[in-house]
Amino acid sequence: MNAGPVAVVTGGARGIGRATAAALIARGYRVVLGDLDLAVTRATVEETVGPIAVWINNAGIMPTGRFTDQGAALSGRVVDVNYRALVTVSGLVVARMLERGSGTVVNMASATATKPLAGLAVYSGTKAAVVAFSDSLRRELRGTGVRVRVVLPNLVATDLGAGITAPRGFSALTADDVAAATVRAIASRRFATTVPGWLGPLLSVSRLLPHPVQDWIDDRVDSDRIGLGGDPAARAAYLRGLPPAE
Repeated sequence: MNAGPVAVVTGGARGIGRATAAALIARGYRVVLGDLDLAVTRATVEETVGPIAVWINNAGIMPTGRFTDQGAALSGRVVDVNYRALVTVSGLVVARMLERGSGTVVNMASATATKPLAGLAVYSGTKAAVVAFSDSLRRELRGTGVRVRVVLPNLVATDLGAGITAPRGFSALTADDVAAATVRAIASRRFATTVPGWLGPLLSVSRLLPHPVQDWIDDRVDSDRIGLGGDPAARAAYLRGLPPAE
């Protein structure tokens, strides 16, 4: 029996990453969970398991609250985890995929990349950067056999969203919802996959509206409850549970 293709999932110990790993295994992939030292992970996997067919950059952190209360250290950590690490490891992974002429990188973004929310200034900024980086890289890699995809989920009921209530008219996704969409994105011809699917057109329309109209809609659905209205105890517990900064 032939061994399945190799996939690496960063941030795969819990939440979306864990669900994605399980979904990939169910489809015959050999899955490796990314270590904090992602450069070492890439080298070790290729030496001991085989060429990496799919790399999913899922690791991320999401502090909530007003930007002026967040502090430079925590803001910098969000940038490091959500964006800097993704860019660094993508350079290593894509270079190896180019040598083979095949491979797919899937970067986990967020609906807040295109619809920024109060209380998520740095998080939204990093996710917008992920989308822009990924789209630029996608264009550079046309015709090489290496593909780049992004997934933009709405609020997900995982540790990252602990204590947060979805806005009026919305409900939180499950990790399995996002995992299924992520696996579909690997083979999709579309660059961006929103979760749920109907969110994409809604976000496109929202971006065309004047900011006063966007603010009026946000007030009606109480979107501020995501970034500014989470349960303080639950959010504090989430931050305490993050791996220590390197």
